[in-house]
Amino acid sequence: MKTYIIAIFAAALLSVAGPAFAHESAHPEAPGSPVGIVDAFAAALDAGDTGALSALMAPDVQIAESGGIERSLEEYRSHHMGADIEFSKAVETKVLSRHVFEGEGLATVMTEAVSTGTFRGKAVNSRLMETMVLKQTDGDWQIVHIHWSSAKISESDSH
Repeated sequence: MKTYIIAIFAAALLSVAGPAFAHESAHPEAPGSPVGIVDAFAAALDAGDTGALSALMAPDVQIAESGGIERSLEEYRSHHMGADIEFSKAVETKVLSRHVFEGEGLATVMTEAVSTGTFRGKAVNSRLMETMVLKQTDGDWQIVHIHWSSAKISESDSH
C-alpha cells in the first residue's frame, strides 16, 4: 500500500510539472542544474559538510526512508543526517542510471545505484533507488523531497 501511495505521489508531482523531458545521465551536469544539485548533495554527504547539505535543501524538505519520514530540514539534521554522512563516507556508491523529468519549476531526478563497502562492521552490497524532487525558487533549485530505498544484492542477483 505504501508503495502504491508513493507511486501516486510521484505521478502527481510529474503531472503538475507540465511538459517534461527525460534523459539518462551518469555524467555530472552544470552545478546549478537539478542533477548538479543532486551531485552536490552526494558530494556534501561524502565530505560531511552539513552546511552545504542544509543549503541544498528547502527548510520544509520531506525525507522518506525505510517506511519513515522526516518532515523538515531541522528534523533531518537532528535525526538521520549524521548517520547518512557516516554511511556515505564508509561505502562507495556507483550511479548506474539517472532519469530527469523537468518542467515549470519542478524537477524529479531518479537515480539507480549500487553501494558496496563496510558500514559499522557489516558488509554492504545493495541496490539503491533515490528519487529527489527539486523546486526552482528565484532561479535556484532546492531539494524539497527525497525518497531512498535499498535492497541487499544476493548472490542469486549477480548471476
